[in-house]
Amino acid sequence: MLESNEARDRDDERDEDRDDDSALPLSCEPSAGGPCIWAIGGGKGGVGKSIVTSSFAVALAGRGRRVVLVDADLGGANLDTVFGITKAPRTLSEFLAGEVPRLADVLCPTSVPNLRLVSGSNALLSMANPRHSQKEKFLRHLRLLPVDHVLLDLGAGTNYNVLDFFLAAHRRIVVVVPEPTSIENAYHFLKAAFFRSLRAVARNTAVQAALARVLDERIKRRVRSPLDLIAGVMDIDREAGQLLRSHATGFAPQLIVNQVRSDEQRALADKIVHVCREHMGTRIEKLGTLDHDQHVADAIHHRKPVLQLHPACPFSRGVRGIVDQILRGAPVEPAPVEAPSLPTLDVSRPGAYLRACREALGLELSQLMERTQIRSLEALEEERFEGLPPGPYVRNFVVAYARELGIKEAELLAASYAKRFRRGLENAHA
Repeated sequence: MLESNEARDRDDERDEDRDDDSALPLSCEPSAGGPCIWAIGGGKGGVGKSIVTSSFAVALAGRGRRVVLVDADLGGANLDTVFGITKAPRTLSEFLAGEVPRLADVLCPTSVPNLRLVSGSNALLSMANPRHSQKEKFLRHLRLLPVDHVLLDLGAGTNYNVLDFFLAAHRRIVVVVPEPTSIENAYHFLKAAFFRSLRAVARNTAVQAALARVLDERIKRRVRSPLDLIAGVMDIDREAGQLLRSHATGFAPQLIVNQVRSDEQRALADKIVHVCREHMGTRIEKLGTLDHDQHVADAIHHRKPVLQLHPACPFSRGVRGIVDQILRGAPVEPAPVEAPSLPTLDVSRPGAYLRACREALGLELSQLMERTQIRSLEALEEERFEGLPPGPYVRNFVVAYARELGIKEAELLAASYAKRFRRGLENAHA
């Protein structure tokens, strides 16, 4: 109909026509008391959508919001792994199949207070492509959840189900990485989503007639972009063209450039926004950029949310900065967030200094035990020397712990600790 991928998804369209509730709009308007729905998508896999989505959810929950995170990538669900959940009691597939009556019944608790997960794991092949009636049921139940925010982690690609979930959200976010293929796929995703969104405005008889004429003459008119389509309709029927132009202005998706390694790549977000505006005539908004950060891979390896495991790393600070700007309603490009400053070095009481640094970073002992694999950190901080292993191990422990906390003078601190350790043991045996 409006885009080349329609031929690919024609069977889905026929399903929509057959369903009893296919006349119901898929667009999701904010309702009084209902949650704000976010959808995070993109044309290409491997750009970090799941990590970005789950991190936004953790950041929102950390600000006291009640959050539900939905793994809507039924063909490749992986949010269970992000949260270290071995087997969710109930999944989205069971709800879509009618085995569970309410979406609220499949909410799974996570290690993050205020945050629950709708798992998409173990999806049957048929569930990767739900019918229109199943999508409508899912969206109706989303709007009834007694929470503040619902975040949808969408699958890659531009099939109708992905596009419909994207368009159903109040906040629509596209994640790209600074690579040509990712940028190209993001543009195609946005273009496909825009054409899909025209179903609502195309119900207007005048718009429908003008669109039909433009598309019948598309070879002559060279309709290659939404802007071309709007111009073609404007030539035929100015009022219908104005309706399309108004719709395009309200489309307003947002963009995040992930895995940024340089200032040049950081500036890429503005270029992508400019290209989208030029070719689509839509108001694309730059939401922000997130740095490439090895702590993300470490968090995935440990099956922990990166904001929990590494709360002070550049990626985590960037996520919290973006979320805080959104919650404040301020301009969405976050100002650089400074890393928490550590207390002034105090080698006279190295154990107490280690504890002060940990607390300044807002970290729990259990988190550091997991990251360092050192089980005697509490004794290390309290300088309970009798509970520590022999001297060489203690020195290595202090170095490893200090470096994990970001203390530059790790060796100096370890040397001071070793002296106090020897002296303490001597006094104990005197």
